[in-house]
Amino acid sequence: MNRFVLASLFLILLAGMVQAQEERIYKITVLGNSKLDEGVIREAIRSREGGPFSADQVREDLRSIFALGYFTDVQVDIKSDPQGKEVIFIVVEKPTIKEVVITGNDKVKLDDIKEKLTLAPRSVLNLDKVKENAELIRKLYFSKGYYGVKVDPKIDTLEANEAMVTFQIEEGPKGHVQKILFKGNQGIKRSDLKKVMVTKEWNILSFITKVGVLDEDILKNDVQLLTAYYMDHGYVEIQISDPKVDFSDPKRIRIEIDITEGSQFRFGDIDFTGDVLTTKEDLFRIITIRRNDVFSNTAIRRNVGALTEAFANQGYAYVEASPDTSIDRANLLVNLTFNIDKKKQVTFERIQITGNTKSRDKIIRRELQVAEGELYAVTGLNESQSRLKRTGYFKNVEFATNRGSADDKIDLDVKVEEAQTGALTLGLGYSSEFQAMVSASLSDRNLFGLGYSGLVKATLGSADSSEFRVSFTDPYFLEYPYAVGFDVYREKIGTFDTYSYDVLGGDLRAGKELGPHLRIDTMYKWEKVNIYDVSLGASDFIKDQEGISTTSAISATLMRDTRNDYFLPSRGGRHSLFGEIAGGILGGTNDFVKGFLLTSWYYPLPLSLVYNLRGQFGAIEPYGGKEVPVNEEFFIGGINTVRGFEYGMAGPVDRNGDPDGSQYGFAVTNEVIFPVYKELGLMGAAFVDVGRGFNSLSDLTPIKVGVGFGIRWVSPFGPIRIDWGFNPNPQKFEKNNVLEFGMGSTF
Repeated sequence: MNRFVLASLFLILLAGMVQAQEERIYKITVLGNSKLDEGVIREAIRSREGGPFSADQVREDLRSIFALGYFTDVQVDIKSDPQGKEVIFIVVEKPTIKEVVITGNDKVKLDDIKEKLTLAPRSVLNLDKVKENAELIRKLYFSKGYYGVKVDPKIDTLEANEAMVTFQIEEGPKGHVQKILFKGNQGIKRSDLKKVMVTKEWNILSFITKVGVLDEDILKNDVQLLTAYYMDHGYVEIQISDPKVDFSDPKRIRIEIDITEGSQFRFGDIDFTGDVLTTKEDLFRIITIRRNDVFSNTAIRRNVGALTEAFANQGYAYVEASPDTSIDRANLLVNLTFNIDKKKQVTFERIQITGNTKSRDKIIRRELQVAEGELYAVTGLNESQSRLKRTGYFKNVEFATNRGSADDKIDLDVKVEEAQTGALTLGLGYSSEFQAMVSASLSDRNLFGLGYSGLVKATLGSADSSEFRVSFTDPYFLEYPYAVGFDVYREKIGTFDTYSYDVLGGDLRAGKELGPHLRIDTMYKWEKVNIYDVSLGASDFIKDQEGISTTSAISATLMRDTRNDYFLPSRGGRHSLFGEIAGGILGGTNDFVKGFLLTSWYYPLPLSLVYNLRGQFGAIEPYGGKEVPVNEEFFIGGINTVRGFEYGMAGPVDRNGDPDGSQYGFAVTNEVIFPVYKELGLMGAAFVDVGRGFNSLSDLTPIKVGVGFGIRWVSPFGPIRIDWGFNPNPQKFEKNNVLEFGMGSTF
């Protein structure tokens, strides 16, 4: 009996051990893969040899293998063995792409199409990706105005489990957006809505501006722009449907946008909660929103910025001013509450400067309007960044703030990218002053990395004309905020038919900033002027000045500069007022008073255009019975005044056609600057100049007009400017057109 029990127990235990063995995986096999490495498949399998067998896990492994995207079918076979389970995964691989073929493209280059494709030979065929690439081709054609295009993808199966993908293109005619229609807009005019959209209707200038082309992604974004525009005009319940695009005539696309405006809302109650810091009355003086103003999201963001800046200027760098709104539909009002959390007041702990390979740290730090140990101030940071950009020493200036060693400390990282401040410039040109000329200059606005400005310049022209100049300026003399400098020069002009003159002189200069954008410069100059080779046909004005005279003069210039960029400004302005007195107690033989006003404004326009309006006016009056020195008079005409005229030819001329100069002169320039090649920084310009030099009001007319175009390029070889001006109504001695240019190289 005992033997029977022991045998039974042994058999039961043995059966249990066999059953336990069968429930474990002793082998995993992968079959059917010929191109894909087996290791990639095994990475997707979570079942393990020697591990427990789970039907649920095997089914999950099956799905994971299929999800790899390389197979058209995946099956599993499970075999039982005395050692356990053998799990066999059987895969059927998708074909690989042998070749991608494009047919039917005549209007669009094959390389442009291939650049858009994401399918590549030897990759696994994926039908979704084929459809995606057909859509990419269609969008490319849309971007070029071919709205009737059809792209038909075909897949041909080849031997060795390969496939050829062919995109058959039917291009259709080229078209444009003929009409954009709005339905339901009552409060805002159709013309105003069109201005908001990036998508535009075709017009006669579309050949140049490229407007009138439909881009479906841009059109979707236009809906967001329109919604934001409505929200800024009080329509808080605005609803705009997806645009309906009519392709029935692919040459003339029509777009229809349905709008449900709702009622216009205004601001209701305005309040502040949280850390008010001062009184609510002070905060109301900071914001510009008032009750009954038309509701505007942009106005809210602008006022959040104003509140944030006000707190940040008192050291609260991490302040949050969160706007909460509630709608009162009955009264068509939106109540607004600014929730203010000022957090901790912080000070600057460390200011670190990086990127300055040439410039010394001190010439950067002296422009900063913040300092270590001072309270954080956002206005000081903004002004510091602006000052560094205006120096012209740097291409780019970036500020970044980081938490310091404690919550109430903040670090400032100033990262600069050095600009090419040194230049060896060569120029070729023609003017009445020098006729055919060549000039060379060696200059640096940041000499030795100390911020010094130095210049050595020489110009040689025909007919014994020349100019030589040496200049030097220290913008922080002896580390004080005073600019001190000097010029030594000699100018010899022998190109006029009736006279020549020679000026030898020098000056001492000093200047100081009076504010963030305002400075004053003073100067004393001394010159010896020699008028010689005066012909019998010269005017009496020139004959009276023959011989040597001297000028001893003091002057002052008040300048305001708010331009946003030293090299290619797009907004702001530069304005200067110059006054000079010579002779009298200063000595010298020339006695006169001179004044000059220059103003220049930059306005950003759509399509990356910049409009520059520039005006200048000057006047000079002698005293003590003296004549105005000819070299001090105004010579209107030339590259800096009225283009299309040679130097001085937009003013009085003598009977031989030589410019006489004038006591008064003005010039107004209208110039539009536009990108030609953005990647290279190449800009074009179209201009209209008007001006005149005159000695009395009776000589003010006819006003001279010049029109033309030019090129601007702050290139790696130095600044390049070319202007070709045309005179639409040339008179005696005046040319039809004048081309002036300069070119150089940097070091």
